[in-house]
Amino acid sequence: MEAIIDTSAIVGLIDKGCQLHEVISDIINKSDINLIVPSPVIPEVCYMLNKKFGPLIEIRFLEEIISVNFQIEIIKFPDILRTVEILNKYKSLNIGFVDGSIIAIAERLKINQILTLDRKHFSAVIPVGFDYFEMLV
Repeated sequence: MEAIIDTSAIVGLIDKGCQLHEVISDIINKSDINLIVPSPVIPEVCYMLNKKFGPLIEIRFLEEIISVNFQIEIIKFPDILRTVEILNKYKSLNIGFVDGSIIAIAERLKINQILTLDRKHFSAVIPVGFDYFEMLV
């Protein structure tokens, strides 16, 4: 099974104080899941980890990406075009570039499963090619 992982799930996985830390960890460790990290997620995670925990945790996260060899999906020009469409269509939700690009990349890859804590944005969007996103948390 393939799923997209977003910033909130990665930060929740790293932050042992997160209420859903164990749930996220169990999903990742106990399932046959291939997690795809959209490239725009990485700088957002780094920013949030550095702000909350400091530079050592940010560096540890980057080292973990290297050692685990996560599948990183690079954003492409058509994804950016689609992101702009999504942001315009759902501007009242203030989805933001990173979540918009996650949606665009998920649509392109034809993956409707997202590991996220952000139900507000991902449950409100109707993705192209699917009726809805299935959220794994």
